[in-house]
Amino acid sequence: MSLSAALNTAKSSLAASQLQTQITSSNIANVNTAGATRKIANVVTGPNGTVTVTSIAQSSNSTLFRNMLDATSKLTVATMQADAYARLNEVVGDTNAKQSPQAKVAALNDALSSLANTPGNYDLARAAAQAAQDLVTTIRDNADTVQSIRRDADNNLSIAASDMNRILKDLEAVNRRVVAGTTSGEDVTDQSDQRDRLVKELSQYVGVSVRTRGNNDMVIYTDSGVTLLENTARAVAFEKTASLVPGGEGNAFYIDGVAVTGSNSYMPAKGGMIVGLTDVRDKVANTYGAQLDELARGLISAFSEADQNDTSPAVGAKAGLFTSTQLATETLGPVGIGTFSGAPTPGTLSFTVTYEGVEYSVSGTVDATQLATSDDFAARLQEMIAEGKSSSGAVLGKGRVSVDGAGGTLTMSGSGVGQSVLSLSGLSATATTGLSIGASTLSGPNPNAGLASTLALADGVLANPTKVRDGVNGGEYNYNPTALGGFSGRINALANAMNSMRGFSATSGADPRATLSGYASSSISWLQDARSAASRSVTSISTLVSKTEETLSNETGINLDVELTRLIELERSYQASAKIISTVDQMLSQLLQSI
Repeated sequence: MSLSAALNTAKSSLAASQLQTQITSSNIANVNTAGATRKIANVVTGPNGTVTVTSIAQSSNSTLFRNMLDATSKLTVATMQADAYARLNEVVGDTNAKQSPQAKVAALNDALSSLANTPGNYDLARAAAQAAQDLVTTIRDNADTVQSIRRDADNNLSIAASDMNRILKDLEAVNRRVVAGTTSGEDVTDQSDQRDRLVKELSQYVGVSVRTRGNNDMVIYTDSGVTLLENTARAVAFEKTASLVPGGEGNAFYIDGVAVTGSNSYMPAKGGMIVGLTDVRDKVANTYGAQLDELARGLISAFSEADQNDTSPAVGAKAGLFTSTQLATETLGPVGIGTFSGAPTPGTLSFTVTYEGVEYSVSGTVDATQLATSDDFAARLQEMIAEGKSSSGAVLGKGRVSVDGAGGTLTMSGSGVGQSVLSLSGLSATATTGLSIGASTLSGPNPNAGLASTLALADGVLANPTKVRDGVNGGEYNYNPTALGGFSGRINALANAMNSMRGFSATSGADPRATLSGYASSSISWLQDARSAASRSVTSISTLVSKTEETLSNETGINLDVELTRLIELERSYQASAKIISTVDQMLSQLLQSI
């Protein structure tokens, strides 16, 4: 090798070592920078032994990066849900918590039992009235918490939209620099790292799918296929819901003009903060809100009052101790029973009447006078139904169900409060009575969503707690018209109603068949189970994210020991090249001196 060739080789080696040293030093400086990848100089040997750094590459693993994005978006959903359940749990507590609805129902039940033993005791009546008021306050406070959680989620969706627009604008700018730098052959590894960090930040808000085209151009879609970035950032929009109707959905979240949340979305997002917040607002909170509404409806129904006037049967049930501005008395029916024919033979009848979700067993005899006409027979059936008893011993009572026999056609009607069911089934007769019926059921309308937030104690009960014993509506609804101090019939009936099995909405998440206390307890169990599941999900996915990030860092990140070792190698290479240059210089000097 000639001296000039050796000099050129040493000079190129020095230049390459200098650039590699810069890259290694940059790696060392970014060793603690989140998302920074290791940069590697691609060195190529040229003619006559020269070396050249042709490009700078960065370590990458697209599979691990994609898995990290997916896990991050799932973790955000789980975290949003777990936070919502935790907020509900702070207010509700478990079944042993004194502030829970179940505890307040049990306290009212105990207060009624004490009052039933001494119905004339004013202090016990006042304690029962206060227990009822405490239950109302607890249910309304829980309902307020539900709406507060929903409003917070809605507000956070608006913040998320602003954050996503900022991130996408930054991504657009960085992506343009990456594409331009790649086209011109510049080092764009730092910009690529910045772009990946922005993509990871974006994945916290929505599940993303990333594609890379020619010239290192990145295209980003949601996990449902809606475009987020393609040359330009797409607009993200969300308008705060002016009025969050209990049980209803809030406004949808839009990306590139496409709704990605809500029941009407045909390309719904699957992961990220916007999915988690939407689920909290429209599902988690609404589900518990529906349980509160069902509990409120059950209380209004159990404590409703019927007309006590024998001459005016079934004029209509009214809300009693518990009431609401949202709930009106319903007229149920008529339900067809059958026809009255010929001259029926006296005998015994038994059947089951379901009224407001509670089954009452009815049985009795029918004599000849009660079979004289269809109207007489209808009146007897009505008497029997009023005496029907539930499994807990509660009597259905007068003023709730009426039977009409006009024209020989027998029909049954009723009045109720809340979501009501009226049916007659299981007919058994020992003689021909002219009555034939199959299963016949009539369901009333669903309870108004948001009923819990308007639940109230009847007017005047706290001022005059004897209304707990006698009834709150007065007049024909007065259960104790002679104001007997020892009257306990109404109190016992209320206690029985509280402990009777009744029907609840099967879609609310809690037990659809339970007593009031049982339903409140099953609601708390639902919350605790859901909270526990959400917490486990957060722990599990957090571990997955951590392990994925660790593996990705091991694959693509910067190892300080490796970089320091590399720096020593470059130092030695630099020294060797410098030694060659020094030697060549000496040889050239000697050559010139000898001439």
